[in-house]
Amino acid sequence: MFKLPEDLELELQKKFPNVPIQTITQFIFQSILDKTLKDGSCSIRDLGKFISFRTRSNRVGQDVIRFKFKISNALSGKLKNDSYILDNIPVKAVNVFNEKHKENTKNRKEQSAANVLAAKEAEKLGKKKTGENLVLNIIQNMVDKELN
Repeated sequence: MFKLPEDLELELQKKFPNVPIQTITQFIFQSILDKTLKDGSCSIRDLGKFISFRTRSNRVGQDVIRFKFKISNALSGKLKNDSYILDNIPVKAVNVFNEKHKENTKNRKEQSAANVLAAKEAEKLGKKKTGENLVLNIIQNMVDKELN
């Protein structure tokens, strides 16, 4: 079961006293996970996209599923340019990506490029599947309306 941090759950419970927060959280995250794994991606407007694809992991020596979240440009812009958040963020990175890091990762460029391509394909497939599901829901609603 997916579990929100207790302080966040309590805050939501105060805002929505008659709503089962744990149950709704479970259903939301499970639905996002299911859609992402079934369709390749799940886009949430003004938040970002969850994407999944199959790739080869040299570390474990077998095919694995990559499940990633890509933040939306809108949210990224809001976060990067907000001086209040920038001043009050609790953790600041010390190390910067430098030549040493670049040298350590140069032999993984081919796999990285393949993963980026797979992520783009998953994104396209997710959009296509979402459109198909919407059309199927419209048709199903029309059929149900006719039968009743």
